[in-house]
Formats: sequence, C-alpha cells, structure tokens
Amino acid sequence: MGASMQVRILDDLSLWSAEAQSWETLVKDNTASGIMQSLHWREMKRCQGLLSFHLGIYRNDELIGGAIFYAARKSNGAGILVAPEGPVLPWDDEPVAREALRLIIDTAQDYAAELGALALRIEPRLSPPPVKILREFVRGPLDLVPKDTLYVDLCPSAETLLAGMKPKGRYNIKLSRRHGVRVVEDKSAAAVGRFYPIIREASVRDSFALEPYGFFENMAEILCQRGCARFLFAEHEGDTLGTLMLITYGKRATYLYGGIADKKRNLMGGYALQWAALEAARQAGCSTYDFYGFDAFRSREHPYARFSQFKSQFGGEVRKFIGAQDYFFMQNVADAFVKVINEAGLQPIAENV
Repeated sequence: MGASMQVRILDDLSLWSAEAQSWETLVKDNTASGIMQSLHWREMKRCQGLLSFHLGIYRNDELIGGAIFYAARKSNGAGILVAPEGPVLPWDDEPVAREALRLIIDTAQDYAAELGALALRIEPRLSPPPVKILREFVRGPLDLVPKDTLYVDLCPSAETLLAGMKPKGRYNIKLSRRHGVRVVEDKSAAAVGRFYPIIREASVRDSFALEPYGFFENMAEILCQRGCARFLFAEHEGDTLGTLMLITYGKRATYLYGGIADKKRNLMGGYALQWAALEAARQAGCSTYDFYGFDAFRSREHPYARFSQFKSQFGGEVRKFIGAQDYFFMQNVADAFVKVINEAGLQPIAENV
C-alpha cells in the first residue's frame, strides 16, 4: 500500500481541468468535508489575501484524498496552516487514511517551515471522540467550523418536513404566507448592496461579529457566479424584511449568514426565509440542510445561544463534531524559540557544562 501512495502539489490546478473536477467530486462525496475544501473557496480566500497550499493524495494514480490549507502572511514565525472541513480522507478506511494523513503532515511541514508556521489545524466533520489516527493532535483553541450544529434531513416531502417542525415554526411559516410575505432569490454580485445593510443592522442589534463588505463581495463574485451561493430576500409591500445567504455544495446546503430588519418583524420574515431556503436546497439536489451552529442548551456563553431557539423551531437533528485539532511541528517550534532568544539578546542555558 505504501509504495503505491504518493502526494502531489496541486496549487496550480485550473478549475476546468479534469484533475480539478476530480478534486471537486472527491470533496462533494465526502460527508466529513465541504465547500471550504473546494477550489471555489480557495480562490475566494486568495482574493482576501490568504496564502493557500493544496495537496493531493494518489494511490495507483487515483486521487483518494488531500487537503487545502490556508495561512495568513506573517513575519514573526508564529503562523499556522488551517484546513477547515479538511483533510479530505477516506476516514472509514483507517489504514489508508493513516498513511495519507502522514504524507500530508510530512509535506505540509516543509511548506510550514518556509512560512515559519508552527502547526497545522484540521477540522473534519467527524463525530467525537477523535479517531485513533489523530492521537498526535491536540484540541485546538479556536473552531472555524461550528463544533455543534443542527442538520435537517431534506429527503422527506414538504409535508413531512413541516410535520417535523415545532408548532410555532409551522404556525409562523403559515402566518408569513397569509400576510403576503414573499421571498425572492438573487444570485448576482449586485445583491451584496442590498444584503449588507440588513446584516449590519442585525449585527448591531443582536451583537454578533460581521465581516467587512469586501468579504461578501468576494463570496458573491465567486460563489454565486459558480452556482454555489445565492441570496434570499423576504419582501412585503416594497419593504425588505430580512435576508440570508444560502450555500449549496454537494449534498449539503448551509445557512451561512442571515439577518432580520427591524421593520415589520411581526410578519415573521425570518420563518419565510428559512422555509424558502429549505425548498431551494431541495431543488438544488441537497439532502441535508445545515443551520451552521447550534446550542441545544442555549447557555449564555455559547456564541449561538441567542439564535438556537429560532433554529430549533425547524426540527432537525443535533450534530456534534470533534472540532479543531492541532498538530505542532516541533522543529519549527524549536526554531521559533531560538529566534526569540536571539532577537532578545539572551543566552540559552547550557547543559552538562
């Protein structure tokens, strides 16, 4: 097995090449991965100024795994390589996954040394506890992908989906319909101009962090253009009641961003938006709708506590993942320590003098 497995650098893949399409298919078919390991997301992150490093694992010339790592440009030697929703591995085949992961680590270490990065961080969507092949990893301090979320199964009929919701959820969906609330879809980059003021208003009111306008411009120009994202707007008699950004990639749809305006909140525009998003996800061929962050206990310190009550109205199943896992390149850590000592003009303690 070892003699036939190899790693290749895929940084210069053209999106329309056969090899790129093989990568996209691999990511879409892997339930532990997602759009953050796609070439579309890679291009978006490059537009935002991040570096990327793409590895492919081949067995007998067949692409079976790999990872796209991202890194910020740092000059202090304290960087980190991050693979959200990665690496993409056949996790159910432990011997193959173990060898592939080792190849990824060894190759990434050389790249990390050039950047002065101390560690790599992975975040596959795997249920806890961490699999044995991750025993050299430690729990990371920061998750880029929510560790706890809510999945809704989109395979049943619309009637069954409604029946699986809480009574308040069904009632408010019907209420918004009775009042004439309608939801329109927009896949154009120009939609950001309408989307952002509503999200900004909601972020101030509900005290959540918000990325800058340019972040959403990049998302729209790349992800919307390629059919991976769309904006939804709830409207009533010329007023925009709310908006959300829906990601569809492979078999999973993701409610990535959303917000409700202050006007006409009694018309339940948020419920109309979610029902329209569920329907749009089904039409896009998705079988799972991810609410992207959920706290079943709604504890005060949880970042998703304030929104989980709303999300819970739509039914679904709570899913837990292992979260960020860090692997430290000990040689890089040692080099960084020596650099700090030298820059500080200190002398290390000599042993056995």
